[in-house]
Amino acid sequence: MKNRFVRVFLYVAVIFLLAFIFQYFTVNFSGEGFQTPEEALPKDAEYVWIEGPKREKEHRYFFLSNGNYFGTGVVEKNFKGWKSGEGAYAKLPNPLKDNEITSAYSDGYIIFGLIKQKGEVVVTVNDVKANIIELSTIPKETRSMYKIEDYSIWYVDLEKLEDKEHFNIKVQKNDGEILSELSI
Repeated sequence: MKNRFVRVFLYVAVIFLLAFIFQYFTVNFSGEGFQTPEEALPKDAEYVWIEGPKREKEHRYFFLSNGNYFGTGVVEKNFKGWKSGEGAYAKLPNPLKDNEITSAYSDGYIIFGLIKQKGEVVVTVNDVKANIIELSTIPKETRSMYKIEDYSIWYVDLEKLEDKEHFNIKVQKNDGEILSELSI
Protein backbone atom coordinates (compact mmCIF):
# COMPACT_ATOMS: atom_id res chain seq x y z
CA MET A 1 0.00 0.00 0.00
CA LYS A 2 2.83 2.38 0.88
CA ASN A 3 4.66 1.63 -2.40
CA ARG A 4 1.50 2.37 -4.36
CA PHE A 5 1.16 5.76 -2.65
CA VAL A 6 4.82 6.59 -3.42
CA ARG A 7 4.35 5.64 -7.10
CA VAL A 8 1.22 7.79 -7.42
CA PHE A 9 2.96 10.68 -5.68
CA LEU A 10 6.02 10.38 -7.97
CA TYR A 11 3.78 10.16 -11.04
CA VAL A 12 1.94 13.36 -10.03
CA ALA A 13 5.25 15.10 -9.21
CA VAL A 14 6.68 14.17 -12.63
CA ILE A 15 3.54 15.49 -14.38
CA PHE A 16 3.81 18.80 -12.47
CA LEU A 17 7.53 19.02 -13.27
CA LEU A 18 6.92 18.44 -16.97
CA ALA A 19 4.12 21.03 -17.00
CA PHE A 20 6.39 23.56 -15.27
CA ILE A 21 9.23 22.92 -17.74
CA PHE A 22 6.86 23.24 -20.70
CA GLN A 23 5.44 26.50 -19.38
CA TYR A 24 8.91 27.87 -18.59
CA PHE A 25 10.22 27.18 -22.08
CA THR A 26 7.14 28.49 -23.89
CA VAL A 27 7.29 31.76 -21.93
CA ASN A 28 11.03 32.29 -22.22
CA PHE A 29 11.56 31.08 -25.76
CA SER A 30 8.42 32.39 -27.44
CA GLY A 31 8.10 35.65 -29.32
CA GLU A 32 10.15 37.44 -31.90
CA GLY A 33 13.43 37.75 -30.02
CA PHE A 34 14.56 41.20 -31.17
CA GLN A 35 17.97 42.62 -30.22
CA THR A 36 16.66 45.89 -28.75
CA PRO A 37 13.43 46.90 -27.01
CA GLU A 38 12.70 49.46 -29.72
CA GLU A 39 12.78 46.78 -32.43
CA ALA A 40 10.16 44.75 -30.52
CA LEU A 41 7.60 47.58 -30.46
CA PRO A 42 4.48 46.89 -32.55
CA LYS A 43 4.46 48.24 -36.09
CA ASP A 44 0.86 47.46 -37.06
CA ALA A 45 -0.18 51.14 -37.10
CA GLU A 46 1.25 54.66 -37.10
CA TYR A 47 2.81 55.05 -33.65
CA VAL A 48 4.66 57.80 -31.85
CA TRP A 49 6.53 56.00 -29.04
CA ILE A 50 7.41 57.74 -25.77
CA GLU A 51 9.78 56.07 -23.31
CA GLY A 52 8.31 55.20 -19.94
CA PRO A 53 9.52 53.32 -16.88
CA LYS A 54 12.16 50.64 -17.38
CA ARG A 55 13.13 47.54 -15.49
CA GLU A 56 15.85 45.05 -16.29
CA LYS A 57 13.57 42.71 -18.27
CA GLU A 58 10.65 45.02 -19.00
CA HIS A 59 10.43 48.39 -20.74
CA ARG A 60 7.19 50.33 -20.89
CA TYR A 61 6.40 52.79 -23.64
CA PHE A 62 3.52 55.19 -24.03
CA PHE A 63 2.22 55.89 -27.50
CA LEU A 64 0.06 58.07 -29.67
CA SER A 65 -1.49 56.36 -32.65
CA ASN A 66 -3.53 57.03 -35.79
CA GLY A 67 -4.31 60.63 -34.90
CA ASN A 68 -6.56 60.00 -31.92
CA TYR A 69 -5.38 57.12 -29.69
CA PHE A 70 -3.23 57.13 -26.57
CA GLY A 71 -1.97 54.16 -24.59
CA THR A 72 0.86 52.07 -23.26
CA GLY A 73 2.72 49.01 -24.44
CA VAL A 74 5.32 46.76 -22.88
CA VAL A 75 8.29 44.89 -24.32
CA GLU A 76 9.77 42.04 -22.31
CA LYS A 77 13.12 40.31 -22.43
CA ASN A 78 13.34 36.53 -22.60
CA PHE A 79 16.08 34.10 -23.69
CA LYS A 80 15.46 34.86 -27.38
CA GLY A 81 15.65 38.63 -26.94
CA TRP A 82 12.96 41.31 -26.68
CA LYS A 83 9.33 40.61 -27.51
CA SER A 84 6.19 42.68 -27.57
CA GLY A 85 3.91 42.32 -24.54
CA GLU A 86 0.52 43.57 -23.41
CA GLY A 87 -0.77 47.10 -23.24
CA ALA A 88 -3.85 49.29 -23.08
CA TYR A 89 -5.19 52.15 -25.13
CA ALA A 90 -8.13 54.53 -25.47
CA LYS A 91 -9.20 57.52 -27.49
CA LEU A 92 -7.47 60.74 -26.60
CA PRO A 93 -9.63 62.81 -24.26
CA ASN A 94 -11.28 65.98 -25.50
CA PRO A 95 -9.01 69.00 -25.14
CA LEU A 96 -8.01 69.29 -21.51
CA LYS A 97 -8.32 72.38 -19.36
CA ASP A 98 -5.31 73.47 -17.36
CA ASN A 99 -4.56 71.23 -14.35
CA GLU A 100 -7.61 69.04 -14.88
CA ILE A 101 -7.76 65.25 -15.09
CA THR A 102 -10.83 63.93 -16.87
CA SER A 103 -9.87 60.27 -17.33
CA ALA A 104 -7.41 57.60 -16.28
CA TYR A 105 -6.42 54.25 -17.77
CA SER A 106 -4.79 51.10 -16.48
CA ASP A 107 -3.16 48.06 -18.01
CA GLY A 108 -3.14 46.13 -14.74
CA TYR A 109 0.39 47.27 -13.84
CA ILE A 110 0.18 51.07 -13.89
CA ILE A 111 -2.53 53.71 -13.82
CA PHE A 112 -1.89 56.60 -16.20
CA GLY A 113 -3.39 59.53 -18.03
CA LEU A 114 -2.81 62.96 -19.52
CA ILE A 115 -2.68 66.38 -17.92
CA LYS A 116 -2.15 69.91 -19.21
CA GLN A 117 0.03 71.27 -16.41
CA LYS A 118 -0.01 74.95 -15.62
CA GLY A 119 2.36 76.11 -12.89
CA GLU A 120 3.81 74.07 -10.03
CA VAL A 121 1.35 71.21 -9.50
CA VAL A 122 1.53 67.63 -8.27
CA VAL A 123 -0.61 64.70 -9.42
CA THR A 124 -1.34 62.03 -6.80
CA VAL A 125 -3.19 58.73 -6.93
CA ASN A 126 -4.41 57.58 -3.50
CA ASP A 127 -1.89 60.06 -2.03
CA VAL A 128 1.05 58.53 -3.96
CA LYS A 129 2.86 61.09 -6.12
CA ALA A 130 2.68 60.34 -9.85
CA ASN A 131 5.65 60.36 -12.19
CA ILE A 132 5.41 62.91 -15.00
CA ILE A 133 6.68 62.62 -18.58
CA GLU A 134 6.53 65.88 -20.48
CA LEU A 135 5.60 65.58 -24.14
CA SER A 136 7.67 68.61 -25.15
CA THR A 137 10.27 66.26 -26.67
CA ILE A 138 7.80 65.16 -29.35
CA PRO A 139 8.05 67.22 -32.55
CA LYS A 140 5.77 70.27 -32.60
CA GLU A 141 3.96 69.06 -35.74
CA THR A 142 3.04 65.81 -34.00
CA ARG A 143 1.83 67.61 -30.87
CA SER A 144 -0.32 69.87 -33.06
CA MET A 145 -1.73 66.94 -35.03
CA TYR A 146 -2.76 65.12 -31.84
CA LYS A 147 -3.82 68.41 -30.16
CA ILE A 148 -1.63 67.73 -27.12
CA GLU A 149 0.28 71.00 -26.85
CA ASP A 150 1.59 71.46 -23.29
CA TYR A 151 0.36 67.98 -22.24
CA SER A 152 2.24 65.57 -19.98
CA ILE A 153 1.74 61.92 -19.13
CA TRP A 154 1.29 61.04 -15.47
CA TYR A 155 1.54 57.48 -14.15
CA VAL A 156 1.79 55.49 -10.91
CA ASP A 157 2.92 51.89 -10.54
CA LEU A 158 0.03 49.92 -9.02
CA GLU A 159 2.50 48.09 -6.74
CA LYS A 160 2.91 51.35 -4.82
CA LEU A 161 -0.81 51.61 -4.06
CA GLU A 162 -2.49 49.87 -1.14
CA ASP A 163 -5.95 50.02 -2.76
CA LYS A 164 -5.75 48.78 -6.34
CA GLU A 165 -9.49 48.88 -7.05
CA HIS A 166 -10.49 52.44 -6.11
CA PHE A 167 -8.48 55.43 -7.21
CA ASN A 168 -8.65 59.01 -5.95
CA ILE A 169 -6.65 61.13 -8.39
CA LYS A 170 -5.86 64.72 -7.41
CA VAL A 171 -4.08 67.66 -8.97
CA GLN A 172 -2.76 69.88 -6.19
CA LYS A 173 -0.70 73.00 -5.85
CA ASN A 174 2.43 72.74 -3.72
CA ASP A 175 0.54 74.35 -0.83
CA GLY A 176 -2.02 71.48 -0.89
CA GLU A 177 -4.87 73.32 -2.63
CA ILE A 178 -6.80 70.81 -4.76
CA LEU A 179 -7.31 72.02 -8.32
CA SER A 180 -8.93 68.90 -9.76
CA GLU A 181 -10.09 65.56 -8.42
CA LEU A 182 -11.29 62.36 -10.06
CA SER A 183 -12.50 59.24 -8.27
CA ILE A 184 -12.69 55.93 -10.04
